[in-house]
Amino acid sequence: MKKLALSLVLLFGAVGPASANYAEGMNYYEQQEYHQALQEFREAAARGDADAQYMLGRLSEAGNGTTQDFVEAHKWYNLAAARGHRHAADARDALAERMTDRQVAAAQQAARDWQPQETSSSRDTSQAQPDVETLTYRERVAEIQLELNRLGYDAGPTDGLMGDRTRSAIYEYQADMGVARDGQASAELLRHLRRTGTDEVAAGSGSHPDDSPQVVLQEDFSDGDYRRNPTWTVISGDFEVDRNGLRSTVETERATDRTARGLNSDRPEEIGLAVLGMILQQRTGTPQREEAAPAQPAKIFVDAPTDNAFRMELDLGSHEPAGHVELGLFQGSHPAGTGYRLVYSPGTEPTLRLIRLIFGNTETIAHHDGRLDLEDGRFHRIVWTRDESGQMQVRVDDRRLLRVKDNGLRDPFQGFVLENQGGDYSLGRIRIED
Repeated sequence: MKKLALSLVLLFGAVGPASANYAEGMNYYEQQEYHQALQEFREAAARGDADAQYMLGRLSEAGNGTTQDFVEAHKWYNLAAARGHRHAADARDALAERMTDRQVAAAQQAARDWQPQETSSSRDTSQAQPDVETLTYRERVAEIQLELNRLGYDAGPTDGLMGDRTRSAIYEYQADMGVARDGQASAELLRHLRRTGTDEVAAGSGSHPDDSPQVVLQEDFSDGDYRRNPTWTVISGDFEVDRNGLRSTVETERATDRTARGLNSDRPEEIGLAVLGMILQQRTGTPQREEAAPAQPAKIFVDAPTDNAFRMELDLGSHEPAGHVELGLFQGSHPAGTGYRLVYSPGTEPTLRLIRLIFGNTETIAHHDGRLDLEDGRFHRIVWTRDESGQMQVRVDDRRLLRVKDNGLRDPFQGFVLENQGGDYSLGRIRIED
């Protein structure tokens, strides 16, 4: 697959050697071969490829394939932002909050000192692009995937195979650009993609860099105390602040354990259900699903009056594949009442859901079909936005996983709530803007 992606990229002279390295680097990255990805991204970044520079920032920030280095990560984010990458400025600013003033100054100086390599590929090669009509269908899909990934849409590997991931990215791009949404890898789509710059995508998706959002909540728990500045209120369970931020651990127990413990002669209906379950299991050969439930959920909230349109960015760490965690905004005076919740359930499908809660009635309004494994020992950045029209998007590590329009809740929100329904989770930091 990697050889095919590279050969297709090399075929399209317009994308040049830098983009070829970037495509190969992304293939390595998605297979978690970070050292090889690092080498490819470095070659592309040296020629001024903003996408590769951004990925070097991510690798340096996380310490994947290299030593964790915030100064190096900030430098690459800064360079990518200067070249119009749509996520780099946010990543740089979020990282800066975790750095000292001296580190930020060093990173800024490193960015100023950096110079791209002078190569023939830096010249405009648009005339070298093959005519769209001469491409085979698979070559066309491969270039569409390459262009979508360049613009920040998650189209998956550049393999020329039209799947749900690529089709979803096409739909999102077409919606942002205000063109007919058909999800097809057409020749006209590829022509449109070739003409699209990263600044046009930012404008089309409703991003307004000149706006000055109001920060209603910003917390990284660096003071070691969640009870002040701002004041978090515990509803139930236990919370503590450690080097990972705000952390809660809730033990879970298996449903079969609860059933076995509760079976007794005084409750014959439970014995009957258990026997029926074993008979069905023997006949179908399908084991009963052992669902985990918390002994007592851990719930905490903080007041943060927020408009109906908002931008939430947080770092979430999941330390074991158990239970699930819910986080979101609530309306009124009851944190467990009306609001939106983002639900992460490791080890199940769907792993990620967006739900609307109204007076105790819960409805799933969007879900991510694929698995999402966050139990890798590091924080994962979640960005959740909602605009004035009710359009919501959720990104995890810059992958857009959820997109839905919902106007079920039109009033402002009162605060943020987190519920640990079993498992071990850390909230590293959170920032909410309206």
